[in-house]
Amino acid sequence: MSERGVRIRGHHVICLQFFHGEGYSAEFAMNLFRVIDSLTQGAKGTVVIGPDDVCAACPALKDGHCAQEPDSEEAIRVLDALALEMLELDAGEEFEWGAATLSVQRVLERWRALACGGCEWEEACRPLIDLAAGYRTT
Repeated sequence: MSERGVRIRGHHVICLQFFHGEGYSAEFAMNLFRVIDSLTQGAKGTVVIGPDDVCAACPALKDGHCAQEPDSEEAIRVLDALALEMLELDAGEEFEWGAATLSVQRVLERWRALACGGCEWEEACRPLIDLAAGYRTT
């Protein structure tokens, strides 16, 4: 994060909407809270291709790429492209978090159908996604 704003990749624009404290490590989770706080306090987001300010504290980030699984970086870039297409954002574009939140509401069902299945965070996000989508949880 910088004075100019928050660098953020496509799928994080959507997925950060549902973050509530879980992460790879305490350091990673604290970084997520800082990123979200900056955005909600009015910092502009800037869409980037590749690792962003969220990834900066991820233990799987190696040499500027996600090394969690052999094909992680490619899979994440596919998710990023899908998110950007759905949100009608382009690399280098600035956005405001409030507007992004409204856009996520508009695409949530499609995102859930195409991106959430099989995600390692699906169970953690499900209660908040259900609430956002208007589902009654039990």
